[in-house]
Amino acid sequence: MRLNAATNGALRILMLCREDRPLTMPEMMRQLGLTEALVIKTCNELMQAGMLVGQRGRGGGYRLNRPASSIGALDIIDLFEAKQNLFPCRVGESGECRILSVCKLRRACEKAHAAFRGELETLTVADLALDADI
Repeated sequence: MRLNAATNGALRILMLCREDRPLTMPEMMRQLGLTEALVIKTCNELMQAGMLVGQRGRGGGYRLNRPASSIGALDIIDLFEAKQNLFPCRVGESGECRILSVCKLRRACEKAHAAFRGELETLTVADLALDADI
């Protein structure tokens, strides 16, 4: 399984952000090794989703818009990833799958996807937050 760059960036940005102090774009880029384009795109989407708030000017930057404990890891993944199983069955893409009823791979992938989501469903940004500046 592989998360796209925006999902990975969003998770890392939220791990670094706090409610009480803003984090600037250059700080995010330097501390997380992200490109300016990715930070801008990701922060805009996180602001539209109500997870971040941005302030321009001196003393500005991005900060959490709500408590870290109220932002779920799955919420972030679902925001940036396609709304589909991350382990999709590819056999039936061109039509009816002939082995669907007996396919052990499909069942294993469905179980893996459920386990992935189950592992992350109780995890919040507060659980992932970095304790120190890097």
